[in-house]
Amino acid sequence: MCVPPARKERNGVPMIGRMGGGAKGCVGKEVYLDDLTAIRNEALFAPPRFVSAWLERNLNDARDMEIAVLLFNIAVTMWPAAILLFVYPSHILGGVYFALFNALYLQRFILAMHYSTHRRLFKPGTFAGETLNRLNICLYAPMFGIPCNTYRLHHIVMHHVDNNEWNKDLSATEAYQRDNVLHWVCYWVRFMAGSWVELPFYALIRKRWNLFSQVTGGFALTLSSWYAAWHYGSAPFAVWTCFVPFLAVSTALMFGNWSQHAFVCPVNPRCNYRLTYAVLNHPDNQRSYNDGFHTLHHANSLIHWSEFPTKFIEKLDEHAARDALVFSEIGFFHVGLALFFKAHGYLADHYVNVGQPKRTREELIALMKERLRPMSSWGDKDEFPESKKATKAD
Repeated sequence: MCVPPARKERNGVPMIGRMGGGAKGCVGKEVYLDDLTAIRNEALFAPPRFVSAWLERNLNDARDMEIAVLLFNIAVTMWPAAILLFVYPSHILGGVYFALFNALYLQRFILAMHYSTHRRLFKPGTFAGETLNRLNICLYAPMFGIPCNTYRLHHIVMHHVDNNEWNKDLSATEAYQRDNVLHWVCYWVRFMAGSWVELPFYALIRKRWNLFSQVTGGFALTLSSWYAAWHYGSAPFAVWTCFVPFLAVSTALMFGNWSQHAFVCPVNPRCNYRLTYAVLNHPDNQRSYNDGFHTLHHANSLIHWSEFPTKFIEKLDEHAARDALVFSEIGFFHVGLALFFKAHGYLADHYVNVGQPKRTREELIALMKERLRPMSSWGDKDEFPESKKATKAD
C-alpha cells in the first residue's frame, strides 16, 4: 500500500509548499492550508430550532446546512424588504435595498446556488423535494438579477461539459487577452446580449428539448416579471429589483468567471489543472463554500464543497505534476484586478510552489503571460486525456 509522506504541520494544519517559484533566490515563506480549519462564514444567523430540525430531516446531505441556512437568511430579510419597496416605492429606499443585500448576500448566494445546482440540496424523489431543489435557480436567482431557470443549462450543461472551449461555452475566455480590460468589456457585452439567444440555441441544436423549454420559458418569465414590476409596481421597484441587479450580477458573474479562467495553457487548454487555478488562505473561501479550489471543482464537479481542502492535500502531487497555478492570500477578484493593472509581479509574489518545476520570479511572470494570451485554434494534444471526461450532476 502506498502511504503518502507525512507533512510538516503548524497547529494541526499541514504545510503545502512555499511562496515563490522555488528557484534560487525565489523561495519564500512556508505556506500552510489554513482553509482546512477556518470557520465557515456563509450563513449570517441561525434559524429557529424548528426550522433547523426540518432542514436536518429533509436535506440530501447534512453538510449542506450552511447553504440551506443562507437561503433562509435571504428569505426572511431580502424578500420582506422587496415587498416594502413595492408598497413604498422610492429610489433612495431602492438604492439602500440593492446596496445592502448585494453586499451581504450576492457572493454567498451565487456560490450557494452553484453548489446546490451541482448536488441536490433536498432529498429527491418526491414532488416537494424536486420543487424545493429548483427554488435556487427559479425563485432566488431572479431576486439577484439572474434570469429564471437558466443557470443549470449555462453552468452545469454548457460550462462544465464544454469546459471553457471557444464557440461552445458561452462564457469561454480563451479567445481573449485576459489581462486586457477592453477584451473583458467585449466578453461582458457578448454575455449580456448573447445569452438570451445563445443559451436556447445551444439546447436547440443539441435537441435537448427539455432544457430548451426550460431556458426559453425562464427568459420569457423573466421579461414578463420585469414588465409587471414596471407596469403594476413602480419605476423604483423595477429599477432596483430587476434592471440594476441584472446589470450588477452579469458583471459580477462575468468578471468572476473571467478571473477564474484567466490562465489557460495553450498546449493543454482542456486539462482541468491548466484551464483554471487555485486560490487559498483567503476569507473569500469561507464566504463562498471553498470556491477557491476551482481546479479540483473542474477536475470533478461532484466533490462536495466541504471536502475541497482535504482533497487538495490528497491531490498536491497532481497539481505539481500538471504544473497547476496555485496562489495564496488572494482571491479570484484580486487576480482579475491585478491582471487589468498588469500587476503580474504581484501575482508572482503570491504564487505557491507545491512541487511544480522551479522558476525564478521572471520565469513565473513569463509563464503567466503565456497562459494569458488568446487562442483561436489548437490541436487535440492533451498529455492528460482523462481531463476531457465530463462529470455530471447527480
